[in-house]
Amino acid sequence: MKSGPKIKESKICPVCGVDKPRTDYYKKLNSISHKCKDCTKVDLNSRSHRYIGRYSEYQNDWRRKKYATEAEYREKISEQKKALYQVKKDELNQKRRDRWANDPKCPARKYYRRKDVKNRTPKWVDLNEILEFYANCPKGKHIDHIIPLKGFIDGRPVTGLHVLWNLQYLTPAENLKKRNRITETYLSKYVKR
Repeated sequence: MKSGPKIKESKICPVCGVDKPRTDYYKKLNSISHKCKDCTKVDLNSRSHRYIGRYSEYQNDWRRKKYATEAEYREKISEQKKALYQVKKDELNQKRRDRWANDPKCPARKYYRRKDVKNRTPKWVDLNEILEFYANCPKGKHIDHIIPLKGFIDGRPVTGLHVLWNLQYLTPAENLKKRNRITETYLSKYVKR
C-alpha cells in the first residue's frame, strides 16, 4: 500500500523568513497559502487603497440597471425588503423613536416642523417681515412663538399662528424651559388692554 507525500508541520514564510506552523497560513484547497497570514494582511492593506469602492460601484450600477429593466427582479427585491422589515420591524421602529426623541437634527422632525409652520402661516401675512425678524435675531437668542404652533395653555390644546406679532426673542434657557406650554398669566402680559 502506497502512502501519499508526507505533510510538513511547518513552513518558512518567504516574505518574513520565519518558520511558522501550518495554522499560521490560509488554507487553499488541499494546500496552504504562499505567505503567512500576517504578511498577507500587510500586503492586502498596502494595495487596498487602489481598489476601494470600485467593485461596489460596479455592483451598484449593475443592480440599478437590472432593477430598471426587469420587473421580475424588482418584485424579488420588493419581497426581500418586506421580509427583512418583518424580521427587524421592532428594532427599526425603536431606532426611529429614539432618534425622534433624542436627535434635534432628525430629518423627520425637521419635515414635520416645516409642515407645521407652513400650515399655520396665513396667506395674508407678509413673509418678508418674518424673514427680516429672523435675520435680525441677536446672537445667542432663540426665536420663539409666544402662543405655540402646537401646544397647551394650562393643559388645554392651543394652536398659534406663524405671524410677526406671535414671534419673540428668548434666551436658550428660557425657550427650552417654556417648551410648548404656556399659562394664562404668561399670556396676559402680551394681551393689550
